[in-house]
Amino acid sequence: MTPMPAGERLAPPPASVQHDRVRFAWLARLLGRLMMVYVRLVARTARAVGPPINQEQAILAFWHEANLLVAVTAWKLRHDNRMVVFSTRGFRGIVMNTMLEALGSAVVALPAEGAAGRGEAASLSREMGRIGRSGWSLVVACDGPFGPLRVAKPGVLIVARESGLPVQPWAIAVRPPLRLRGRWDRHLVPLPFCRLRVFEGPPLRVGPRDRIKPILAELQAELDRLAMLADRKMGAATRPS
Repeated sequence: MTPMPAGERLAPPPASVQHDRVRFAWLARLLGRLMMVYVRLVARTARAVGPPINQEQAILAFWHEANLLVAVTAWKLRHDNRMVVFSTRGFRGIVMNTMLEALGSAVVALPAEGAAGRGEAASLSREMGRIGRSGWSLVVACDGPFGPLRVAKPGVLIVARESGLPVQPWAIAVRPPLRLRGRWDRHLVPLPFCRLRVFEGPPLRVGPRDRIKPILAELQAELDRLAMLADRKMGAATRPS
């Protein structure tokens, strides 16, 4: 499938239209704007090392623990850092979606955990594929939004098949590393003046007739390999388990 020119990009509706009603939504939006300021601060003060990254339109694929790191790194290093991201609903979703939209990206809100059947999940993947064909790069945390930790799910490959875009595996090492060990994903938080190193694997393509299962195993192996390189760069004490 051939993506449309960037000038004809189709965008999902604003996140505010996709959200359910949430108590203290105003506070979530305020926190999201503060996080946007933080992401820009970290991106402007961070030092990136390593080879240049792939700048082609793609689906960035990584583990959920790197969500905030990817936002910082894409803002700093990607020439086109406006992307479309799968995101969650609820208070935390409003925080993240406000941050992403303030950074110039767009979101497709996922249903609450356990609320989506196969039909709705397939519909969301087709919607992301349609958006990708219109010229956007896409962002998918392969074990998100609720885990298990570092276990790849097939959604990213379905999106790749629908969009015709390659899947670009990513892992990012950050120093100094800070992990939130109380979260299921042991989330990594980049600090101002940190050092970033992106590890990229070869892009994976999914043809219209390709079987998902063997490519999913290939993606799992590649994300594991890249995560091992990033973990080694950050030190054994920062590994998620």
